Formats: sequence, C-alpha cells, structure tokens
Amino acid sequence: MRVQLENDTIRVRIDEDELGELLDDVALLGSTAFGRAFTMRYAIDATGSGLCTLDGDAHEWRLEVPRARLLELKARLPSKDGLLFDIPGLDTVATTVLLDVDVKDSLKRRR
Repeated sequence: MRVQLENDTIRVRIDEDELGELLDDVALLGSTAFGRAFTMRYAIDATGSGLCTLDGDAHEWRLEVPRARLLELKARLPSKDGLLFDIPGLDTVATTVLLDVDVKDSLKRRR
C-alpha cells in the first residue's frame, strides 16, 4: 500500500492482493516516520456503510471505504480509474480520497 498526501487529497494505491484482504475483512495497516518528530499510522478498512469516512487524528487515522464500491472496482480490473470520494470538512474544504489498484500489477497477473 502506498499513501500519498497532497494538499487536501489522500491517494491510496493498493495491489490486487491488498484489495482481496480488504474484501476478506482484513484492514490494511501502514505507517510513515517523519524523522524523529513523529510517526503517522493509518489503517484502511472495508465497511458495510455506503459512505467513505475518515476518523482519527494527524498521528493515527482510519479510512473506511464502502465494500460495495470495492467490489465494483474489483469487477472492472484492470482499470486506471479508481474510486473517488469527497469527505466534508468542519469549516474547511472537503478532503478528496482517491483509492486505486496498481494497473501494472493487474496487467502482470493477467499475462
């Protein structure tokens, strides 16, 4: 899993094995150390809800993605088009979440 943060966007790129784990109710866990200052921990989970939600704080956060949308994504692999969600902010702009499956990984699996 790769997580990229830029402005108000969180991009999560996973491979097909990780997508399978999400659909099997296994959370994807990751962390990024910022030198000695702090470590950011994050989890991505599938949920039965129809909404994508983000909870936690700057050091530890959890992204919950609708299982139905993950199944739709799986059905159209390989695809460059991932899932796109806007999560409303509290007095700020919305956070955009882009979750996609690595196309190169998908194409390699189908050869």
